[in-house]
Amino acid sequence: MLVPGLVAAVLLLATPRIAGAGAVEVIATAQVAASPGRVFELLTDFGAWERVFFGIRVLRVERLDAESARVRQLTRVVGRPVACTMAATLRPSALQLDLVLDDREPHDIAELASFWRVMPAPGGGSNVELRIVARSGLPIPEFVERRIVEQSARRTVDDLVRALTRVASLPTYVDR
Repeated sequence: MLVPGLVAAVLLLATPRIAGAGAVEVIATAQVAASPGRVFELLTDFGAWERVFFGIRVLRVERLDAESARVRQLTRVVGRPVACTMAATLRPSALQLDLVLDDREPHDIAELASFWRVMPAPGGGSNVELRIVARSGLPIPEFVERRIVEQSARRTVDDLVRALTRVASLPTYVDR
């Protein structure tokens, strides 16, 4: 679906090339009309995640400093609740956000890491890339796990695109 003023294309590549044993790696991308700074601002507004990413409930956000945080979240994957705490590393100068399981907290998933990268697009707007490495730890076939991670990556990027569309359609007010 193309939205006026916003071009969205999702490309999925699933390959185990850098994932750990049994883990699935997926890359989803989108091109959006929003500026790289605006995209990164929305990605790193952890308090807004519940409004941006449907199905995610942010239970707790602990900002450690300007470039790191811990985000406790709850979501459902194939109807199964998955709670985890992600250690977030923000790299504003590179427009990158890395989220990896915080090994000090209990998790309902064996392995999960998400790497967001925002780049200026030729001609304006932004290219957004999400790379997910995941392993559920459940006794399911790899092709099933791969499909679940692919759908999750696609939905996550689509949710970001929709949120950027909503933000772009809001009126701008100038204080006088």
